[in-house]
Amino acid sequence: MDEIFQILHECDLYDKSGETSDTAESNFARSTKRNIKMLFAQIQSNIGSVEYANLNKMLALCYLKIGKELEAIFHLIESHAVILRQQILHRNVKKELRELILNTQQSSGLKSSYVGFNANESNGIENLKAKLFDLPEEWYMVQITGQYRSPDIFKYSRIKPDAICEMHITILPTKTKEAEPFCITLPEPKLDSSYDICYEIQKLLSNNRSDLEATYANNELYWKMREKQNISMKTAIHALEYSWLREWRILFVADPINKHDIVEDIVQMIDKLISDDKNSKTITKKSKWLLRKVALTACFLTREEIARAIKYILPNYDKLADNIILSIFGKLSCAEELKDATRKTLILIVDEHMDYIPFESMEILKCHPATRFPSLHIAYALFKEHENTIENGCKIIYVKDDMGTCIVNPSGNLVKMEKRMKLFIEHWLPNWKSWYNVEPQEGIFEDALVNRDILMYNGHGSGIQYLRGEQIERLKVRSIVLLFGCNSVKLLTTGGRYPPYGVPNQYLIASR
Repeated sequence: MDEIFQILHECDLYDKSGETSDTAESNFARSTKRNIKMLFAQIQSNIGSVEYANLNKMLALCYLKIGKELEAIFHLIESHAVILRQQILHRNVKKELRELILNTQQSSGLKSSYVGFNANESNGIENLKAKLFDLPEEWYMVQITGQYRSPDIFKYSRIKPDAICEMHITILPTKTKEAEPFCITLPEPKLDSSYDICYEIQKLLSNNRSDLEATYANNELYWKMREKQNISMKTAIHALEYSWLREWRILFVADPINKHDIVEDIVQMIDKLISDDKNSKTITKKSKWLLRKVALTACFLTREEIARAIKYILPNYDKLADNIILSIFGKLSCAEELKDATRKTLILIVDEHMDYIPFESMEILKCHPATRFPSLHIAYALFKEHENTIENGCKIIYVKDDMGTCIVNPSGNLVKMEKRMKLFIEHWLPNWKSWYNVEPQEGIFEDALVNRDILMYNGHGSGIQYLRGEQIERLKVRSIVLLFGCNSVKLLTTGGRYPPYGVPNQYLIASR
């Protein structure tokens, strides 16, 4: 533990030193990387979760500084969902102990072999490439990771929200050996005012329940409050999209799977411009991928953003950059047709500390299929569990009349909601097993999770007041769980420097 804090302290001192020369940064990065790797090698058991995540983020920074991008990406992936992965491993150990002591078969969720820890990057990078190649080509994977920040536990406040910070956006191409993963790091946005996107979103979310439960003199005041909430969230999302992500919001746009003629025409234009340039042999695969991406998503950008992105990608190729910019401008009318193209499913891998940010609500992702996971390891484990029933990147579910269970208003104090839901369920889902205004017994809840295809919960919270999270983790949950209670899928802060945690994590542990 002393060694860990010594390395963290060295990074903190370096951050405050103001030294900016490339040579000093490179030397410091190599030295820190060497120290952390020696520490990993000496540790015989699992390192503390917070330290493991932070050290991996530190290693990623070091590798990015010395130009080893794949190694950096490996460590960024390792920094995600550390506690959740530990819990899956511990759950598997508990299962084996119960089987040994009770001499009976025990159920379990995700396979622990897919989520283990790997501090050895030499085979870790090859394993990463193999995992990505195994995943469906219809998935477009983007990982979002907050950059390492030197922690100050003495100044920590539980009520203080995470401040806006640098962001690593990692593209993880699936089912291909042509493109390798790569990372772009976005700085903190330079806003004209003291407006903080992260603070505003967290303040809105933390005040939401008290705002809804407050007493209002009339309906007009209530709806004014709701309108104010909507405006605040839209303002924050607009700032996220246009001030923080700026032109790099296009990295969230998945590849089109139709309108192939337009796509091929634009890609061929970019490839020809590159091949015609006498220095094209020195242009990296990453740069070529980004140039095609900008051209294919130009319909979502302004001309200024297009030019800025191309200049960033080709800093030493002024003539080629100008030719590509002008050519993209000439194709804007064609590219406009790609705005409503059918696209691959966006798989977001979101750092737990940034989970509250609603990336899916960005204007650029309107009508865009998207889902999120806390870790690539978790996404891969779930894929392997359901691999035999996945076609074209989607899980196939066969409809049956009695495939689901509904639990509606179990607390008995949501009468209006119960009335609305009962009308809907009796019309559209008459054969589902439905419970109204009744507190479900644990056995009923467990049966709905284990033996049914879908569980729809419409009540307060997430339902753990009727079936504890610890018991959920022990199950092998078959059901698709739809939780419609307030804050039912919210990750809650636990204090200190630990990541937020919530019921979704417990369902992930029990998933099959």
